[in-house]
Amino acid sequence: MDKPLVTIKYKTANGSEICVEVSTPVKELLEQSTRQIQSQRRQDRRYLDYADFIDGLTDAAMRYPDQNNPADLVIKMESYKRLHLAMNQLSEAQRRRLHLHFVNDLTHRQIAEMEGVNRATVSHSIDHALKQLYKLLAD
Repeated sequence: MDKPLVTIKYKTANGSEICVEVSTPVKELLEQSTRQIQSQRRQDRRYLDYADFIDGLTDAAMRYPDQNNPADLVIKMESYKRLHLAMNQLSEAQRRRLHLHFVNDLTHRQIAEMEGVNRATVSHSIDHALKQLYKLLAD
């Protein structure tokens, strides 16, 4: 008797879909592996983003030495460190939405369309994240 097969869909880089049929145990193993990889990436990103960010600040300070005196740079770096630590206390969705809104300059509606949720969900998420950041940074 054959084991039942499950169809898994993957999106390629060019947007097309690939369907693969696998057994249920293989599907579960692939899902577990994917969750572990995503978890490791989140952990790595928390540490690497800040290191890259500080390196970028240092590079900018070296390229534009007249812009800041060393004391101002240290104060900015400490402020950015506090912000980075506070951001890491937000959920991944909140961090992503804040980045898309404030860095990529997307509207709440555009973010909602990208994520397949309604605009109110994105607005609430961003508002809640900003309140959390305010509390964390007010200390």
